[in-house]
Amino acid sequence: MNLLQEKTQNNLNKKIFTCTLASDLPEDWDNNIENNPYLKKDFLTFIEQTDNSQKKYCIFRNSQNKTDTQFLICRTENNNLGMFTPFKFSATINSIYFPFSISSPAGVFGEETKKDVNKFLKTFKGFTMIVNIENKDYKLSDFTQAVIPPKCLFEIKWHSFSEYMKDLRAGYRRRYNIALNKSKDLKIRFLKDNKTEFTEQMYNLYLDIYNNASCKLGKVPIDYFKQERCIIFVLEDSEDIQGFAQLYKNGEELIFEYVGFNKKNVLQYDTYIKILLEIIRFGIENGYKIIDMGQTTDETKLKLGCRYKFLYALIRHSNPIINFILQKITTHIQYKPLDESRFHVYK
Repeated sequence: MNLLQEKTQNNLNKKIFTCTLASDLPEDWDNNIENNPYLKKDFLTFIEQTDNSQKKYCIFRNSQNKTDTQFLICRTENNNLGMFTPFKFSATINSIYFPFSISSPAGVFGEETKKDVNKFLKTFKGFTMIVNIENKDYKLSDFTQAVIPPKCLFEIKWHSFSEYMKDLRAGYRRRYNIALNKSKDLKIRFLKDNKTEFTEQMYNLYLDIYNNASCKLGKVPIDYFKQERCIIFVLEDSEDIQGFAQLYKNGEELIFEYVGFNKKNVLQYDTYIKILLEIIRFGIENGYKIIDMGQTTDETKLKLGCRYKFLYALIRHSNPIINFILQKITTHIQYKPLDESRFHVYK
């Protein structure tokens, strides 16, 4: 069924507000999104311009007419439900998530309207999924809970990068000093104008990483990297660009969004480790309290001192037989986080 044409029970229609354009959202939408920059109306308007998936915004108000639950739901194709297994199972999904990979949820989920949300989501045909739920106790009837890749958070406790390095245990410090030495000939340059300076060459470095990733969601268009809101630094040698990272300032939090690097020379320069260390350096030197390092390459990030923030998904299929199978197999196909206690990074 078309996302924009699903049928909702009449009693629900009185309790919810829906629209298909961020410009039609009520004024109080931004008042309830807490510290999630990806739910701001200006960002939602931007992704409408760069992504053509079907989208609907939903607001559920409580008995006092205050917003209790609000979210963006997208209908996307070619989602691999077996991405954490050796098998591929492509499906079209109605997902409360963004059309590309972001470690924040695409909604705020309250308790007062949970039953109405549950009824509403059951009106969708096929797969329906809520991604990046931070509250493990938020559950809906007939939906199966799954563990997904955790967010890797780096808490900043130092006044300088050298203090951070000194605080590492010897083996980790030695590893990162080797990376810094191998990459000493790379110059770091911050783009001054993303719109004119971010090039097709840089975008192709991102695409190369994306296309070869074992776990991938939506692909980010090049215009995403041209936003003025982003910070982008580039690593380059005398001949070429070897890598870049895109960051976003979110108050006291620094968010690591996307990366690209030249895989041909990644071992020569230890490029990926260099990029991560430069993100940590930037965060420390600019007074951030925490860095959201994202949900990929978690072992590498745990070895840098990150800790997990666990995230969950809820998934359902309208066909009761398929939904029963989902309930039985989810624990076997969900993500298996690493044991954090293995990594004793600091002295």
